[in-house]
Amino acid sequence: MQEMWKSFFSSGSFIPHGHCYLWQTKLVWLHVASDSIIALAYFSIPITLIYFISKREDLPFDWIFAMFGAFIVACGITHIFEVWTLWHPTYWLSGTMKAITAIISFATAILLVELIPQALALPSPAQLTSANQLLEAEIVERQLAESALQKAKDELEIRVEERTAELKRQTQQLAQTLSELQQTQSRLIQSEKMSSLGQLVAGVAHEINNPVNFIYGNIAPTRDYLNSLLELTDSYQENYPDPLPKVKEKLKDIDLDFIKKDLPKILVSIKTGADRIRDIVKSLRLFSRLDQADMKLADMHEGIESTLMILQNRLKPKPDSSGIQVIKEYGDLPKIECYPGQLNQVFMNIIANAIDALEEKPETPSIAASQADFRIIEISTKMLDSAWVEIRIANNGPGITESVIKQLFDPFFTTKPVGKGTGLGLSISYQIIRETHQGELLCISTPAKGTEFIIKIPISIKE
Repeated sequence: MQEMWKSFFSSGSFIPHGHCYLWQTKLVWLHVASDSIIALAYFSIPITLIYFISKREDLPFDWIFAMFGAFIVACGITHIFEVWTLWHPTYWLSGTMKAITAIISFATAILLVELIPQALALPSPAQLTSANQLLEAEIVERQLAESALQKAKDELEIRVEERTAELKRQTQQLAQTLSELQQTQSRLIQSEKMSSLGQLVAGVAHEINNPVNFIYGNIAPTRDYLNSLLELTDSYQENYPDPLPKVKEKLKDIDLDFIKKDLPKILVSIKTGADRIRDIVKSLRLFSRLDQADMKLADMHEGIESTLMILQNRLKPKPDSSGIQVIKEYGDLPKIECYPGQLNQVFMNIIANAIDALEEKPETPSIAASQADFRIIEISTKMLDSAWVEIRIANNGPGITESVIKQLFDPFFTTKPVGKGTGLGLSISYQIIRETHQGELLCISTPAKGTEFIIKIPISIKE
């Protein structure tokens, strides 16, 4: 054991990395300066995060900042080792640090994906407090107005009918204005929340992408180096079939044959993990286009897939559930002129609601169970004609009644328990499809059989 640790921290028979640069002074110091500055930058970021968290004690999910700090510090240490190995070839120690960095980065990416639905569900306390204060002020004003009107009514009985009619008209106008203000305020709150989330997600995706590219770029060289080392050991065994006793004992301790078989599997596993992180980062970048103000041509299937990727944690099997199956039937769609971030928000609202409905559906685990017994979301797309496309998102959940469908797109209407939904998601989705994209959003449902949302949007929006 002592010998293993000694070899782990020693340079052994390796050559310093500087030999790769032929010890050219300018080239060596270019790498030293660059890696050192990168490391200092990485070390400064966690300090900033710690300061930020200490000043914002009300910040939710502060542990995710700790995860970011951990993998950023790990990245900085790997750059320090890049400088160290220029003169000291302790490659085992350096490689272990990179592996630790890979594990922390991968764990952070997975936890972030699991966090997204929770972050979406959080209301803004400041915005809700402000809205309550405005409503309380309006109630007080209306109470004062009613008191003054009652006094005027007592004093001016002759004009009571005329005054009552005028007050009725004014009250109706106030109620209509209040309703319009509430709807506008709710859209602004949701829009601001989604815009902030989009900026956060885009920044996080960028930060994760850098270390992932670093890991991904080192997989091939690592594989080549390991193959070279294994070829060297094979050559040594062929030319020296009867090694020294100490070497023979060491070979027995480390089980060289097992290492030869297992190392390629480990490298494949690392590459698979890096590919998975890349896919997640790509989905986060697609979904984070929420704050784009200009219309652009976008692929609807990309938006749907990025939404499914973000919701993957809610779709996959759980210890007490078999998960939700997603059946996709995509047609050949052209790119659509639209606001892609807003359409991503629509897909998120509808699919998340479908998951909520399916989670209420009891499972019937049985060998003879039919497809109707499983939890299923079906997504299909097709061209209606040369100018319109149709997107259908259906689920086989409990379904809803006709009376609920009539109110489904009204602001603040929800069938969920108190505290679980704001009643804004489908209302905002309806506004995005009907008003912003000049399309149609319909809901068809049969109780106990399921619900289907139909989105129809034009390929090009008329000015």
